[in-house]
Amino acid sequence: MSESDDIVDGPDGPVTSTKSVIADARTSPAALIASTARAPSWIRRRARNVYRRPLLVSAIGLTVFIVVLVAAVVAPLQERRAVRAMLPLMRPRPDTTVIQAHIRMAGSVWRSTDSLLAAGRESVKEAARDSAERADSRRDSVGSEIDGLTTLLRRAHDAPLAASYRALASAPALRGDRRVAALLDTLARIDSSRAAFGATRGVDPVFVALTARLTQIGKQLQQLAEDKRSALEATAARTGPLTALPAIDTTPLAKTRDSAAAALVSARRWLVQARDVDHDMDAADARERSVAAIGASIPAMLAGATVLGLVIGFAVALALEVREPRVSDADEAEAIAGVSTLAVIGEAPAHPVRRRRSDLEMPPLVELSSDAYRLLFAQLADPSDNLPLLSIVGEDAITTAVVAANLGAVAARHARTVLLIDTDVERQSLSAVMRVRGTRGLVDVLAGRLEWAAAVHSVVVDRDRTLDVLPSGAFGAHAAMDAMTAEVTQLLEHVRRRYDCVLVNAPMSSSGGLGMTATSTSPVVVVRTARTPLRVLDGLTGLIRGRDGRIRGILMWNRGEPTAVSA
Repeated sequence: MSESDDIVDGPDGPVTSTKSVIADARTSPAALIASTARAPSWIRRRARNVYRRPLLVSAIGLTVFIVVLVAAVVAPLQERRAVRAMLPLMRPRPDTTVIQAHIRMAGSVWRSTDSLLAAGRESVKEAARDSAERADSRRDSVGSEIDGLTTLLRRAHDAPLAASYRALASAPALRGDRRVAALLDTLARIDSSRAAFGATRGVDPVFVALTARLTQIGKQLQQLAEDKRSALEATAARTGPLTALPAIDTTPLAKTRDSAAAALVSARRWLVQARDVDHDMDAADARERSVAAIGASIPAMLAGATVLGLVIGFAVALALEVREPRVSDADEAEAIAGVSTLAVIGEAPAHPVRRRRSDLEMPPLVELSSDAYRLLFAQLADPSDNLPLLSIVGEDAITTAVVAANLGAVAARHARTVLLIDTDVERQSLSAVMRVRGTRGLVDVLAGRLEWAAAVHSVVVDRDRTLDVLPSGAFGAHAAMDAMTAEVTQLLEHVRRRYDCVLVNAPMSSSGGLGMTATSTSPVVVVRTARTPLRVLDGLTGLIRGRDGRIRGILMWNRGEPTAVSA
């Protein structure tokens, strides 16, 4: 029979299962813990909790691994030192490979010295020949241009006609000069205008003016040609005779050759000495190998330390779990609390990257969609999809705040008006999750310093969907809030008439206390798998029942630790 049956057959007779004692938990949770500890599945649940805490097992196992590995290395090392103390002192074995490399390098330098000297002389001669050829070619080109300009200038001087000026402007030395090109274009236009006068050009004043202008342009062209010829003559004057070839200094090459010869002789002598030392050290190698064989091999030490670390790590973690057992599954939580499990929050599914503006404005810990929270809302809401007043209780403040925020987001997506109230004045967990931390809130409203409507903040939880958050306000005011129970009750009655859903975040304090606000409503208890101690869950549910509170159910949290990010 399975564990969920009421009666199972054991080796000594019928045994009552975990499910059969849920009814007794409502009257005696402590007795249920004792009976659960005697159940056959109790150790299996403790081992399952240890398996769910790999970081603890890894930390303990790594510590044991390091200690064992150090011990396995230090003990043989001390024994090796004792044996080596009795061995004679030996010189380090010389490395003949390095000496042979020096010999090859010195020989290579010796052989390459003459070839480098010859190559250097040949490169200097080749550079001199190239320089001479370039200088001769430059002088010839400049001289040719000077001669051409001289001939054309003489022609323009002897025959100051438009054809002479055009020939001068078309000289190779003046090509590319923009001033010459502009004057040549003007000359062509004037010449064409003069040709239009025909045979009467000698008496027409316009013709005379054009002729004068043509002569002026010709003079300008002659002046530009004179300047260009002067520049070319200066260039030809600067192109002087070739300088003498630099003398080759063979002193550095000779020093390099002598150094290579000395290094070659020294390296050959070191090689002979190293080979003599090798023969003397062969006998000591056998004794050194026998000393090195003391102790286990490295793979064996690593394997042994790993196995021992895993075993001890699991054993220590199991001992800690047995000493302070934690809730392993929903059945165990139901057995302790005496109520059923409403939903299980498993690992968060992979969601697409938030790209919409409304998604980016949402708090990071509010999920875009979650079947577990929708199931929880469906079980807690009334037929009109309202949650008039509900508190979320648990021993971890951030986890209870995340549950309250996501449950409120689901209600807001059902087009309900939602108000989240943060009563955690010690850590402001809900305010941190919803990114409204550091503002005035519930404590200021109860003290009469602020109206509750002015303390409410609107937070986006979906496209066109928002919910209101009433932060806790000042830090460390549990005692003040408990002293104002009437004011808190009046405030809750007032806001429940204004909102369809009112969710109160009421986690346990760091000292293990629970505010009066948590028990004034029907709370939902958040239980973290493998993290909530059975003792804490028993004390929490007993405290709620001791104040005549009614627990709506249990929410199992099967995820890792959430981290709140404040705005």
